[in-house]
Amino acid sequence: MDFKKVAVAFGVLALATTASAYTQINGTALQDSLDARTQGGSFLDVHTAQHTPSSVWNLDSVGAGNAVMMLEMTAYANNNTLGIYDVNNVGQTLELFGGAAGTGARALLALWGNTFTATYFNAQNQFLGQNSQTFNSLNFGFYLNSGQGNTFYSQAHLNGDLDNNGEDDSHMVAYQGDSSLMVDANGDGNHGLFTNNNFILAWEDLLLSASDRDYTDMVVMIESFIPVPEPGTLALLGLGLAGLGLARRRNQNAA
Repeated sequence: MDFKKVAVAFGVLALATTASAYTQINGTALQDSLDARTQGGSFLDVHTAQHTPSSVWNLDSVGAGNAVMMLEMTAYANNNTLGIYDVNNVGQTLELFGGAAGTGARALLALWGNTFTATYFNAQNQFLGQNSQTFNSLNFGFYLNSGQGNTFYSQAHLNGDLDNNGEDDSHMVAYQGDSSLMVDANGDGNHGLFTNNNFILAWEDLLLSASDRDYTDMVVMIESFIPVPEPGTLALLGLGLAGLGLARRRNQNAA
């Protein structure tokens, strides 16, 4: 058996798993909205630039992250809320944006031990309050409580909402910066560099079978939040590395 070829095959499969299966986005509303917030008027392609993984997250080594409300284009804007949940206990949640939050509202998320604290500011940077929640894990997902009465999660398998192929489909898509664009995150007309430390999360707030699937119902930019690799991808990469190790030992023995 050619272990080197096996390792390469597993590596290609892992990359394919990560890079494929884009979430379906209908219409041009999301593209147009993000284009309008980008200096020069051209954001990333909202279809092909979707970032994976985007299901599970944690904070960077500093233990603090920032979230800014970019826009809401939905009849439920006054009722939708967004926050984080413990991946080991979805009932443990911490709200980042309430229904009253509008464009430019900001939430600072800080971690001390296993306790997450959210500090809230309005678009004028006025302090609004603070809430805390202790999680069982340092890893978390994002949730959207829809004004229609549903809760959707960044981990698609928790949604119980299947696409036309009978597979779990996501209510959230993510885009990572690459320092090639200047983006106005809070709608004040000032643009900042969209770096690889920044992600934009765009949500659909209705069951997909009854929605327009335009993913403009809540759009936020986050900073210093880090996506956690999917277990399946890590397993494939591990098999690939193991295959490379076997191939190397085989070549050394043959020599």
